[in-house]
Amino acid sequence: MQKNGTALKVKGTPAQREIPLFLKNPALQKWSILVVLSVILTLLLIPRFHFFSPVYSVGMVLEKDVIADRDFVVKDRAATEQRKTEAERNLEPVYDYDREFPANLAGQISRAFSQVRERHYRRDDTGETRARDLRKVRADLERALGVPISGANFQYLHRRAFSSDVENSLNQFLQIVYRADFVRHDEYVKWSKKKGIITRDLKTQREEERRNLTNVIDMEDLDYYLEKQSISFFGREKEEQRIFAFTFLRGLVQPNLTFNRDATEKRKQSLIENFQPLYFRIQKNEVIARAGESLTPETLNKLDVYFGRKDSPRAHEAFFGILFTIMILCAVFYNISRGLAKNIEKSIVDVLFLSSLALLQVILVRAGIFFSDSISHAFPYIQADAVYYALPFTFATWMVAVFMNRNVALVFSVFSAVLMTFLFEAKMTMFLFAFLGSSVSAYHMSAYGKHRSSYFRSGVLAGLVNMTVIISISLLSGKFAQTDIFFKLLMGMAGGVLSGILVAGVIPMFESLFGYTTDVRLLELANLDQPILQRMIVEAPGTYHHSIIVASMAEAAAEAIHANSLLAKVAAYYHDIGKTSKPLYFIENQQGWKNKHDKLSPRMSSLVIISHVKDGCEIAQKHRLGRVLTDIIRQHHGMGIVSYFYEKAQKDKDPSIRSIPESDFRYPGPKPQTKEAGIVMLGDVVEASSRTLTEPTPSRIRNLVQGRIKQVFMDGQLDECELTMADLNGIADSFTRTLTGIFHHRIDYNESQGVSQALPKKEGNGGPKKEGNGGHPDNRPAEKGKGR
Repeated sequence: MQKNGTALKVKGTPAQREIPLFLKNPALQKWSILVVLSVILTLLLIPRFHFFSPVYSVGMVLEKDVIADRDFVVKDRAATEQRKTEAERNLEPVYDYDREFPANLAGQISRAFSQVRERHYRRDDTGETRARDLRKVRADLERALGVPISGANFQYLHRRAFSSDVENSLNQFLQIVYRADFVRHDEYVKWSKKKGIITRDLKTQREEERRNLTNVIDMEDLDYYLEKQSISFFGREKEEQRIFAFTFLRGLVQPNLTFNRDATEKRKQSLIENFQPLYFRIQKNEVIARAGESLTPETLNKLDVYFGRKDSPRAHEAFFGILFTIMILCAVFYNISRGLAKNIEKSIVDVLFLSSLALLQVILVRAGIFFSDSISHAFPYIQADAVYYALPFTFATWMVAVFMNRNVALVFSVFSAVLMTFLFEAKMTMFLFAFLGSSVSAYHMSAYGKHRSSYFRSGVLAGLVNMTVIISISLLSGKFAQTDIFFKLLMGMAGGVLSGILVAGVIPMFESLFGYTTDVRLLELANLDQPILQRMIVEAPGTYHHSIIVASMAEAAAEAIHANSLLAKVAAYYHDIGKTSKPLYFIENQQGWKNKHDKLSPRMSSLVIISHVKDGCEIAQKHRLGRVLTDIIRQHHGMGIVSYFYEKAQKDKDPSIRSIPESDFRYPGPKPQTKEAGIVMLGDVVEASSRTLTEPTPSRIRNLVQGRIKQVFMDGQLDECELTMADLNGIADSFTRTLTGIFHHRIDYNESQGVSQALPKKEGNGGPKKEGNGGHPDNRPAEKGKGR
């Protein structure tokens, strides 16, 4: 890497050379701040963990007691293993259920009988039944049925020529038999009858839990079951038929319930994986291990969990859980705030400001919790829970309301209240307490925060809201009648007042750090004894007079359209402070002296005129006027054109001067970004143009105001601010009333008539009109009537 002037050339791949530009991406910077904020907040909010813990072993004797500084839970290993063993023992096995097996078996018997009858037992012409070789008949039957046939059963069937009556009788008896379900003895666990089984239908794959297993027959009990059913079905009088059916079906009946070992093992594995361990709670201030006693495995387990070495359900899981939650909250809050405050999207300062407030709020509450425990120990009759209500929960939200706006403050109150819930066990209670107090006080500060006393009044109001919330929570929980309710109410009021005191105390520091300008600061700057304004009176009196009039116009117009009238007035006071660097180059300050622009080219004159914006920004930064005033100074001419000198250049005889582009005569901008900046621009234009009126009647003033505002609007200078057409109409009416009051008719006294006739008529910005001195009013939206 080598240095070349102020630029650094990086050797390497194109991706490596683009890294500095990538890091300068404002979006990346803002999201990086939010990620770092999330990590820091997580470290502040996560329950206390011991990074450096002592090493213990079974049998060790401790020199002092180990006392828990927080509530935590410990896994009960013995109880967990016992419950897991019981759960495994009571796990229901899975059996595949073949519902269609009886019907399939009946069909198999019917097909076997039909084949034998067709092949071997046909009638001849004389009507006698003729059977072929009996060994072949028996072999075909056994092949069709899939089981061997005893000689007695075959002779029984042969004598009856495998008649349909025998077939129907067998199938009917088969249906009776399969009213029960059959299972193999080696797959059937006897204690399944106590706990039940899970049957899975092979056709539908539907699982069903079966507790009543009286109809499930072990294949070892098949003989007894078949004999019992045959007696019931055939009776004692059909002994031969009963014995045939019993012995014949004895070889055909097969289990329709089959143990599914894989499915059972999967259920067992799932049970083990999803088994919830049992925990017991160790409370804060409980003795974990006592001095002088040997450590047992149970005590060692508690110490390991306490110091975060194992089995802590809130160790790494808690950290990442809180981290991801806060990252989501930060992202949501940032995106909502961008729509509520336009500057947040453009300035990284606002992101740093909000991030700093979030961190400071958590630090204050965290420190307050520590001191609450100390106060509770010092004053036993005051519980720590009561002292919590004295913490400054509303501090950060107030700061947002003071430095930004009410809407962002209300959203921030939700964000801050959610963060507070990580620090307390009564999460919903503290969320309501923090949110309601913050939102009400933020609204009050935003609406009435133009005086130092507003902080105390808002603090008292926040305290009253806190007391109301405490009463509501106590009533809901049924604890209103407890003796500590008085202390809770007292602490709630103290918390509101304390927040107000903190806000009033740290505002100057935040104004200096982040360049914000509060209403109180604006009131200080509105004092005309400020050094900048005093310098303007001496060095640029015409500009000072112009600024005072513009301030009156801007204040009235801002009130008419419900903008920030105080900001508009103070910005108008300081919008032309850059002219103090070269006051005599502006006609309102020339007062009859020779015009300095007579010896300058049109382009040079325009550069001098345009430079007063840059000079004004530098003076504002030097005197720490704040970012909002500096922005209005930079924007009060927008990107308008210095039309007088541009037109002068167009009329010059020198072709090189006539060829100068129009862009060289325009202000660098940007255009006004806020209503207040737009009002100052319009007031500047209209006031300068009003000086050219020889007979300022109300109708002429109205036409002038409307014409100038229309020119500015048509030139596109108001495209980026929030002024609507209704606002422009309100501004025009307000400007007309203000200028009509300034140029009101006076009584023409006779004794002063001669003097008044002897004075020359005023033109431009208070100086006598001179030909060729640049004092002609222009008709463009940048330098109206200032004779630039």
